[in-house]
Amino acid sequence: MGGLTEGLEDYLEAVLLEEKVHRFVRTKDLAKRLGVTSPSVSAAVKELASIGLVNHESYGHIELTPKGRKRAQLVYSRHRTLYRFFARTLGLPARISETSACAMEHHLDAGAVRTLMRLLEFLERKTETSDAFAAELEKALGDD
Repeated sequence: MGGLTEGLEDYLEAVLLEEKVHRFVRTKDLAKRLGVTSPSVSAAVKELASIGLVNHESYGHIELTPKGRKRAQLVYSRHRTLYRFFARTLGLPARISETSACAMEHHLDAGAVRTLMRLLEFLERKTETSDAFAAELEKALGDD
């Protein structure tokens, strides 16, 4: 996805999600969400700030720049699409869907994500309007 490591993308996504919970995002909020230490967060935030994706003053709040917000939303959108595919379409447990989405969100290009979204929309429409299709899909995806 253009130069950022998976870890830095995870930090951007975490800032975006923490903004929804807290008015201001702090280092300790990100450390708790990501299960890392505060020094690890500080190093990552410093790197993100150096490339213009976040604004952060020492011991201050962390906020996404417009460029950082766009990148974070892209990563999060990929995550949600993959989670939806694993959980809703394939019927995998939430924990497995979450870890699988997290692992794959960094590796799909934009075209693959768009195609996957169209497939999900198609499958959802078909299963809502055709009981026979829904049953056939469920059978095809049945337990091994």
